[in-house]
Amino acid sequence: MRRFRGMRAAVTAAILALASLPFVPALPTGRAGQQEKQSRSEFMRRKLEFSKNVLEGLSLEQYPTIEKNAKALKVLSQAAEWEVPMIPNATDYVALTSEFQRYTDDLVKAAKQGNIDGATLAYVKLTMNCVQCHKYVRFASQ
Repeated sequence: MRRFRGMRAAVTAAILALASLPFVPALPTGRAGQQEKQSRSEFMRRKLEFSKNVLEGLSLEQYPTIEKNAKALKVLSQAAEWEVPMIPNATDYVALTSEFQRYTDDLVKAAKQGNIDGATLAYVKLTMNCVQCHKYVRFASQ
């Protein structure tokens, strides 16, 4: 049980770190830009909500919750709003998005297998990917 406390603490710390990171797209100008910024902000809030739901599923070993929300995260990552057109030479961004989708697939697979350790590991990797991507987008947007 002690082993899992450390893992649980790491997962909790990772989600708290993710929740505190702002997603900073290029600052738009004008009214249309404000709508775009709010729309992207709402989009990222939905992503965060699905991530929180995955964490809840992990904490309670509710595999259907993990699977459902991991699938929702993948669908979001394939949506047009996920694109960040202001990033020049977005090769790294595309790679990060591909990794994100792979980790959501790993989460779904582990949930279907009832593998809590595999799902937790996939979730930690997914969270680390989110942090890396947010750092990348902030740097590329400067």
